[in-house]
Amino acid sequence: MALIKDQQLSCSHAATPEMRFTDWVSGGSDAGDAVLANGADDLPSLLAQAGKLSMIAIEFDTFADGRGFSMARMLRRQGYAGEIRAVGDVAMDRIDFMQRVGFNAFELRDDQDALQALQKIGEVSVHFQPSADGKGPAYMV
Repeated sequence: MALIKDQQLSCSHAATPEMRFTDWVSGGSDAGDAVLANGADDLPSLLAQAGKLSMIAIEFDTFADGRGFSMARMLRRQGYAGEIRAVGDVAMDRIDFMQRVGFNAFELRDDQDALQALQKIGEVSVHFQPSADGKGPAYMV
């Protein structure tokens, strides 16, 4: 699988964590500093613990599950500055929207071309929602 991180194809990057957030919480401080979360995880608990983590990989089980977008946005709103990596069903045409809400790394499916995915970043120029980086919607310009 290819990884795009900070708008570049990443050849040397940390592996996607296998430890689930719920297991990390019960494991204590020796459990590492990277977790795998999904929309079913308790968001207030994740927000409270985020400062102890260097990477939060958010898993998209299906294309229709948009809870990961909300999780990334809330993490950035709370000041989380670490890596937020989208994993699972990460569709190329959603990368621009994922970046807008706070994701800075994207693990692509094997059937997707990384160079083509890089071109998708910045492709959407007009947005009607606020973003994690403070850029307002088009109607407020």
